[in-house]
Amino acid sequence: MSADDTSSVSRRGFLRAATGTAAATAAAGTAAGQEGNETDSGGSSGGPTEEVAVGPGGNLTFEPADLEIAPGTTVNFVWESDFHNIVVDSQPEGANWEGTEGGADTTYDTGHEHSHTFETEGEYAYFCQPHVGAGMEATITVSADAGGGGGGGGGPPAIPDSAKTLGIASFIGMISTLGLAYFLMRYGGDYEQQ
Repeated sequence: MSADDTSSVSRRGFLRAATGTAAATAAAGTAAGQEGNETDSGGSSGGPTEEVAVGPGGNLTFEPADLEIAPGTTVNFVWESDFHNIVVDSQPEGANWEGTEGGADTTYDTGHEHSHTFETEGEYAYFCQPHVGAGMEATITVSADAGGGGGGGGGPPAIPDSAKTLGIASFIGMISTLGLAYFLMRYGGDYEQQ
């Protein structure tokens, strides 16, 4: 091989390659983040979730009996004893919660679950038809002010997996670019054979 046949790597060419690698890494992270969003959103509102125990420990109660949540929160009712249902006593105008299927005549046993996403602000009162005489009643208050120091769902917002993936990919891309820049600055970019 003659000296003319060998190609030298210039600083500009090396930085161009490093920038391309970082961009490809960021694009891959973005694609992975978007893919995570598509699978996470399927069918649920993606908002916060709260749980209410129905008949915990065999007691004729809803636990908690009074719950305050923000609009868009899904409440999952979980049966922990037998022969209970949820009958909606009152709700804000425009709300569409119907309680458990079958109304006041149908009861459910341990292990049953019922979920509803509460969008309309206001107070929702409900009870268990077979045990309303024993005081098995509860309320859910939906308010934009909920979550700030009360019982339901305080704390920092959850970070979606897609955002974590994107953050990791961006970090790796930056470290790669910085490493390549250090290599160029340390060892130069003009590689000529003598």
